[in-house]
Amino acid sequence: MAEISDPGNRDWLHQAWREDHGQPLSLASPDIISGLKVIAPACTDSTNQILWDLRHQGYHPPLAAIAREQTAGRGQWGRSWQSSAGGLYLSLWLETNLPTENSSHFVLWSAWGIAHALVQHSIPVQLKWPNDLLLKGKKLAGIKTESKINGDIITAAIIGVGINWTNPVPATGIALESFCKAESIRSINSLTDLAEITLAGLTLGWHRYQREGIAGILVDYLQLFAHRGREITLPQGVGIIESVTAQGELVVLIGQRREIILPGTFSVGYDHAG
Repeated sequence: MAEISDPGNRDWLHQAWREDHGQPLSLASPDIISGLKVIAPACTDSTNQILWDLRHQGYHPPLAAIAREQTAGRGQWGRSWQSSAGGLYLSLWLETNLPTENSSHFVLWSAWGIAHALVQHSIPVQLKWPNDLLLKGKKLAGIKTESKINGDIITAAIIGVGINWTNPVPATGIALESFCKAESIRSINSLTDLAEITLAGLTLGWHRYQREGIAGILVDYLQLFAHRGREITLPQGVGIIESVTAQGELVVLIGQRREIILPGTFSVGYDHAG
């Protein structure tokens, strides 16, 4: 059984797990990364930052940090990440040995893995380019990836995930607990259930990526892609979203010409999503 340690004795997840399941949290099941350890502060500035700090202190991966509130959450491309109490804020630190040209793969395999795991629990999520999960056309989750590079090799990566559970959400967001109650879905009853499913999804994505590379994952990613065929307006003209590349770029068809849109340069938005 993997340890759950919390130097500040604020292991809310461990206590919640005991209450939900009647036993300590165990990550020894085959669908969770072997040897994974978890720290679980109830509130932190950033779960990604906790793991980077632990790396500097000499800790080793695989290691996950899970919180239910962040005071300084970070989104992709320097954007803010709303992290109110009641959500799931989870980061996973992995040791890697990948070329920097494949950095975009982290979002693709992690988004697909989490989405696949949720679909298996009757949550009909879809994927929004480049790093969000949608439910009923609204934002359910976001993914933030960070990495350390030595030369042209990614030697360490942290995948940060924020999922709405009972936390307040904007008009473009959706809270999963309310959805589960409205739809009488009983496979996810608590934040700790959601944490286990999320870790299992990340494990699935990572193991599959290690075995197969990104090609097969991308095919399945596109099956869950919410905006294929959607009309959007770019500076180059009005086009139709066609696909996503293995490098995480959006492919838009404008007339007979294909435009490649880099992540972070354009927002698809949420209108008519899903």
